[in-house]
Amino acid sequence: MSVDAKITERLNALLELGQKVRGTRRSPSPGHITSDFVDVQLANQWLTSSLNLIQRVFGESSVHYQSLKKHFKDYPKWPDIDQSYGVLLSAKDDFENGALFEVKKLIEADLFDEFLEQAEHLLEANYYQASAVIAGSVLEDGLRKLCVGSAITLPDKPKLDWMNAQLAKSGAYNKLTQKKITALADLRNSAAHGNWNEFESSDVISMIKDVRDFMERNFA
Repeated sequence: MSVDAKITERLNALLELGQKVRGTRRSPSPGHITSDFVDVQLANQWLTSSLNLIQRVFGESSVHYQSLKKHFKDYPKWPDIDQSYGVLLSAKDDFENGALFEVKKLIEADLFDEFLEQAEHLLEANYYQASAVIAGSVLEDGLRKLCVGSAITLPDKPKLDWMNAQLAKSGAYNKLTQKKITALADLRNSAAHGNWNEFESSDVISMIKDVRDFMERNFA
């Protein structure tokens, strides 16, 4: 499942939980002039999870986060929940309609970096073959995302070399970068097919550096 799909799935789950919170609405006792109540424990669970997701996806400076934070209280009441639900609906709509392109690029960059760190840890433990496979997978996923961003129609199972050729042809990067990607693809294929006598740990060190440089240029 892609990063976008996971975020959308989580937003949908929180909207469903929000509906449950809204369903706990009850009026105050006769004679009490106050807003309608909701289940405080369930409301705080929902608001905490929503605030956490919005912070990670949109950032603390975003309108969505600031609007939601304003309604985060120890004892939230119906108006807080109703308005917070609207913020979450808006966040889902903006995310799905591509209004957060730069934010999504930053999320992807963080994930790429996390996987490359795993590759580095494996390399340090002398599992350079597995390290090469992970680094190659990061590169392949990056090329796939660049193809989508460049309006290149992908087949069901696009090959790394094919994506590399299409991206160079479309002008996404120059011939020098294409040649470097080709070399990285060869190393990745050797690792994936168990041809471990075709490369050494020093090759993987260079590979991780090159993949990181490529991803930072295109996704940072």
